[in-house]
Amino acid sequence: MITHIIRVVLILAVCQLPALISTPFVDPNMAWYHTLIRPPFAPPDAIFGIMWGILYLLLGISAVLVFHRGVDQTRHFAAWLLGVQLFLNTCWTPAFFGLHNIALALAVVALMLAEGFFMHRAFAKHSRMAAVLLWPYWLWLGFATYLTAGFMMLN
Repeated sequence: MITHIIRVVLILAVCQLPALISTPFVDPNMAWYHTLIRPPFAPPDAIFGIMWGILYLLLGISAVLVFHRGVDQTRHFAAWLLGVQLFLNTCWTPAFFGLHNIALALAVVALMLAEGFFMHRAFAKHSRMAAVLLWPYWLWLGFATYLTAGFMMLN
């Protein structure tokens, strides 16, 4: 029982790592961000933190549903895809805010969107609910791709 609880907490914590690692790149670069022409439908700044907090939680719960018993042979590919998704997610903020490289950020978010499709399919093989919980994440990645492309075209 204790092992199960530790595994659940660890999975949830790992899914929060992109936020913890990339958040320090945001605040020092908000002045630059506010000089950019915003694409239509760009939400207020506060929405991003709220949405990503919710999405990382949903991603973590989804991962718990798939990996709560561990990573066996049948779940290895899904675990690898989750790791790639978390890595790409961690890279977007430093690319956009840290480097001010919108084209690189667009490439990263486009990869996240495509890779998220495969992660969704891999999770669905193990838990229908995990797949359902990934829909908001994947839809937000589509919106983030639109926004990043909009920032690139307008600036």
